[in-house]
Amino acid sequence: MSERSPVTSDDLRAAAELVSGSISGLDSELFERLAYGLEWTRSATAAHIASALNNYAGSLARKSQENPETRGLALGEGSITAAAWQIESNARVLALVSDSTSPEVRGFHRTGSPDAEGFLAMGCVEVLLHGYDAVVGTDSEFDPDDELCKRILGRLFPWAPQDSPGWLALLWATGRGELDGRESLGETWMWHNDLLSEWEGDIPDSRHWITRN
Repeated sequence: MSERSPVTSDDLRAAAELVSGSISGLDSELFERLAYGLEWTRSATAAHIASALNNYAGSLARKSQENPETRGLALGEGSITAAAWQIESNARVLALVSDSTSPEVRGFHRTGSPDAEGFLAMGCVEVLLHGYDAVVGTDSEFDPDDELCKRILGRLFPWAPQDSPGWLALLWATGRGELDGRESLGETWMWHNDLLSEWEGDIPDSRHWITRN
């Protein structure tokens, strides 16, 4: 595996600022319509992003790989302004928790035991991909940084091609797009959020995934 650049707390904050700005540009009527490819409204999708960030921060702060039997704070759907604020503020909380966590600490997630960088990378995926779900098909601008996307891919999707544009590869890796010469992953996509040293070299498939207790 080639040398890679790690995902940082600055990356998460930058992703949240991008999505917050894109959501802020939505029309209020569009905000209550279904998000792209989902059975949720754009408003519910934004609330999901904020809830996921809150859950990740709490899991990492516990410094335990045991299941806490909680789902995190359920943040309600709200105004566009409130949604943008929730995403940015919760991203900052996860960033602060990550920056104060030792590298050897691993937390609980249903699909693995991520370290601080793993939680940051997952937070970036939640923000960018669900942010995309919330604004695609509208006039709101959305253009994630190529190098940021490649850092996320390097941590969570080491099987993704590094010679493709980062955002297109990230869309492919999360079942939202296609790449030439690559089989579409669709709803079977998964990430590898355990340590990279524990990756066995295959492309995981959600159909074979068994939730952790």
